[in-house]
Amino acid sequence: MFLLNSEFQMPTTQINIVLAEPRCMAGEFFNAKVLLDSSDPDTVVHSFTAEIKGIGRTGWVNIHTDKIFETEKTYIDTQVQLCEAGTCLPVGKHQFPVQIRIPPNCPSSYESQFGSIRYQMKVDLVANTEQASCSEVFPLVILTRSFFDDVPLNVMSPIDFKDEVDFTCCTLPFGCVSLNMSLTRTAYQIGESIEAVVTINNRTRKGLKEVALQLIMKTQFEARSRYEHVNEKKLAEQLIEMVPLGAVRSRCRMEFEKCLLRIPDAAPPTQNYNRGGGECSIIAIHFVLKLTALPGIECEIPLIVTSCGYMDPHKQAAFQHHLNRSKAKSSTSQQQQPRKTRNIVEENPYFR
Repeated sequence: MFLLNSEFQMPTTQINIVLAEPRCMAGEFFNAKVLLDSSDPDTVVHSFTAEIKGIGRTGWVNIHTDKIFETEKTYIDTQVQLCEAGTCLPVGKHQFPVQIRIPPNCPSSYESQFGSIRYQMKVDLVANTEQASCSEVFPLVILTRSFFDDVPLNVMSPIDFKDEVDFTCCTLPFGCVSLNMSLTRTAYQIGESIEAVVTINNRTRKGLKEVALQLIMKTQFEARSRYEHVNEKKLAEQLIEMVPLGAVRSRCRMEFEKCLLRIPDAAPPTQNYNRGGGECSIIAIHFVLKLTALPGIECEIPLIVTSCGYMDPHKQAAFQHHLNRSKAKSSTSQQQQPRKTRNIVEENPYFR
């Protein structure tokens, strides 16, 4: 049997936080309450602070050259004092409010293989005893603040995207495939559903397989080599949602109505896309609507995703009322005609 002279002592304080909202918008105030539970009547505070940090990191190793690329940028580093030094904390639970303004240029929280943007709140208590001193780190979620007012007006208008894939090879006319994607607009808010109408006119002798409509998030990372100080970019794609449309027979025209793809609430909005170099340009995010089919058919429509609707509440209310009316009309017509696809076989595929 071994006897220890030093006795282990349990901590006498416990720290937690309560957030006013699960995520905070950039440019707004971050509000929270720090909860401190003390069981020692003789606790005297030497320092009690809350620190918020936001750091973006990108990095990878080039497998061909063995070069290491890494970049780090700090978006926010703020510290506030929760109570004055020398304060005596009685036994019980205590609350300390925290209010910190998040800079408007802070990018959204993001996690991936080649880079991340992380925000955290560190609460540090230094007391007169080691058992009463403690430190806790809590992750935070920050969202870029963007509105429909920030995007061009033409992206809020209906669009018909047309493309044609020619399978002619060695002057042998195998035929063409005409694609048409119709959208009410190309700018959406987080949590909205994208409704598309897809029309495929297959004028070839071979059917199309695995036709699908995909919502994809593309992320561009930029990092600098450790020794040469040369920037390199890397592009990653992430499938958000997919709607399988099936197959299209040869010499056939099919129209797929009510193709719905929802933008998740947790998805980051478009940021730093088609902009010049800025403080947070190491990670750029944008979205595309992609139509794919076998063999060898692929076309994309760029989308803009914002975190908010219109800045003016009256304009946003009118826009929401217009959306609700459109949904009501669409549901009524769908009840009258529940069929979602139309298959139109042309009598003569060469003369239309």
